Amino acid sequence: MNDRYLYKAKIVEYTGNNVNVGEWVVGCLVVNESATDKFKYRIQPIEDGFLFAPPINPSTICQCTGLKDKNGKLIWENDIMVAHLDDVFPEDETYKRVLWHNNGFCTNENHSKDIEPIDEFDKNHFEVCGNLFDNPELLEVGE
Repeated sequence: MNDRYLYKAKIVEYTGNNVNVGEWVVGCLVVNESATDKFKYRIQPIEDGFLFAPPINPSTICQCTGLKDKNGKLIWENDIMVAHLDDVFPEDETYKRVLWHNNGFCTNENHSKDIEPIDEFDKNHFEVCGNLFDNPELLEVGE
């Protein structure tokens, strides 16, 4: 499967042996319009051992950009990326959030209103260091 079409989200309920509530699950997004809100959204994992798609928290749904950071790690919507861009001050870090804007994946640098498409510079200089759900404090750095 092409990584660009993967989704991930946090599990809200599951009685299986290999996962816990609050864990991330990666796979294909499944929407059942006739289900109750609690079970309307699920992700069918691409891993072996899952017999059904566990219900997920829809507010945590993230689509994969299909791109990889400088370390080869997949970049997802709502990821937070960091780079050390100033050779004179190597302790200075630049943080960016990955988001969907208009018709594509973009980044928004911390403390800026500018939104820019993800480009080769981002892929070659930034690395994923967390996401908005597990590490929101990363976007508060430098405030």
